[in-house]
Amino acid sequence: MNSIHSHSQPSLELFQAVLDALPFCVFWKDRDSIGLGCNQALADVAGLNSPKDYLGKTDYDLPWTTEEADFFRECDRRVMESGKAEVNIIESQRQADGRLAWLETSKIPLTDSNGDIIGILGAFHDITERKRLEDESIANQKLNSLGTLAAGLAHDFNNILMMILGSSQLAKMKMVNGADKEEIEKHLDNIENATSQASVLTEKFMNYSERGAVTKTVCNLSEMLEEMTSFAQSSINSKIKYEVGDNKGLLYADVNQINQVMNNLLINAAQASTNNEEITVSIKNCEIKPEEHPELRSGNYFAISIKDNGVGIEKEITEDIFKPYFSTKEFGHGLGLSSCVTIVKNHNGSIQVESEVGTGSTFTVYLPILEKNHSIEPMHQPFSNEIMQGSGRILYIEDDPNTQAATFEMLEELGYEVKCYSNVQPAIDYIKQNPDDFDLVISDFIIGDVLQGGTEILDNVRQVRPDCPVVLITGYFQKLEKRADSNNQFSFIAQKPIGIAKISQIVNRFIGNTDNTAIKPIAENAKTILIVDDEPLIIKFLACFLSFHDYNVITAKSGQLALDKLKQEAVDLIITDQNMPDMKGIELSQEIKQLFPNTPIIISSGYSDEIGEHNINEFGISHFHKKGSNTEELIKSINNLLS
Repeated sequence: MNSIHSHSQPSLELFQAVLDALPFCVFWKDRDSIGLGCNQALADVAGLNSPKDYLGKTDYDLPWTTEEADFFRECDRRVMESGKAEVNIIESQRQADGRLAWLETSKIPLTDSNGDIIGILGAFHDITERKRLEDESIANQKLNSLGTLAAGLAHDFNNILMMILGSSQLAKMKMVNGADKEEIEKHLDNIENATSQASVLTEKFMNYSERGAVTKTVCNLSEMLEEMTSFAQSSINSKIKYEVGDNKGLLYADVNQINQVMNNLLINAAQASTNNEEITVSIKNCEIKPEEHPELRSGNYFAISIKDNGVGIEKEITEDIFKPYFSTKEFGHGLGLSSCVTIVKNHNGSIQVESEVGTGSTFTVYLPILEKNHSIEPMHQPFSNEIMQGSGRILYIEDDPNTQAATFEMLEELGYEVKCYSNVQPAIDYIKQNPDDFDLVISDFIIGDVLQGGTEILDNVRQVRPDCPVVLITGYFQKLEKRADSNNQFSFIAQKPIGIAKISQIVNRFIGNTDNTAIKPIAENAKTILIVDDEPLIIKFLACFLSFHDYNVITAKSGQLALDKLKQEAVDLIITDQNMPDMKGIELSQEIKQLFPNTPIIISSGYSDEIGEHNINEFGISHFHKKGSNTEELIKSINNLLS
């Protein structure tokens, strides 16, 4: 009988031999994440002679880094506490031979005969080569799209450069001719507007690289969403229903970026609602646990849901929709949702999607509730052009002498008493020795060689003056989001460049106290020029520039509107942009040539791989003008064509 029993039960040696024959790593641990056993494959990557050497060891005793060991043990804890398996975990591991490997790991609770959890059982296999190929594929996709992005960037920046160059030249001409102050200021305002537009453009592209500009403040999310949905309703055919659930707490965020995310999701929902079905926007509080959303820290969150009843998304592509350059739209760039994910991650949140084809989709954005610094007044009002005077004492830390000088002069002009420092340590010494000698601190983030100088300033201010507002004004930073667990937070964060109106309003929130553009008359016999461009600033500049040179100007912001105007009014020359959304300049030119074959046409473009000086004759175009180049050359070309 004993002989039969011994043959029916495999020995421990046989069990170990089976495990050792497996081509992947297997291990099991007790409730304290102490090793109970493993196979030879794991012993090899851990630099152990045999599986027996694994007994009694923790992850900290093995070659993995401390950060990796922390991650492994945290995962163990979640599995044992929840009693649920976690599968296909992608993680890195520094192995005994010094090689950094990428693993796909699965862990399940280990139970005894009574069903009680006594540890975990795990297995992983090496996916380093697979991950390398995936990373190469992603890199290739980005490289393939780089030309498109570069073209768009070149086009937009050349528009801005044309605006700045032309306006500065016009301002000089006006001054030479003794023009009124208002006439000159008009062109200086155009330069200022173009600079602001360049800043917005830079921020947009920085968002795609996960290093976007952040202007964080404390705000009431419910009020902000109510305003946003009300504003969006005017441009969306579907009815938007706004629901507020159990909603308490404040949000520490960049209001403009969060609005960008919500607007993008609302537009997507409206486009998916082909029959203008109702869209529901809702907000509520929720508590996040690690097993529910591993990518989020435990804690209290806002859950903002945007639900449509539209066409839905196929399950096969649900994960792809957040990838850069992936789009289900015929003319989409695939950057909208990708940018949304980047922004939400930079706010320590996440986006989830549930969808069914034919039923609709629900996108839920999770953002952490601010549980500290409740004394900071919620504010989310937009900035205006108003310059607000005030009084008070400001401590300003900035290492760039030109920026420091300009900001110092702006703050003094606004009525503030300003003390400046260019280095971290002298500023900290002053803070400790004179804690009552300032009402507000403004600091850069990277100060000299101190990569997180701004946070050192913040921490030292909080030690001696916990209630003193500290404003961060910076051009670039990477590690600010890692302070999410810190008690010390900046009162406000703004991105350079920053003008006098905006800085006056920021300061005023904490310690503050308190155009005619007529163009000269055009002669009755003046030649008429039609300007076609989808960029309002370019139209405004060219109209003013050409009017100064005694041309009569009419404008159209699209190809179709241009054709409509040409049927109603005779023109002597046409200047059209090449890259317009509804109709390219080449297409418009060909339509015009059929109707008015003798009318000269100038193509103006910041970037185009379809047309240039080398091939304008093929399309019957009279002249090619590169935006951002000398506008006097444009006038010479116009004069020659109309002479």
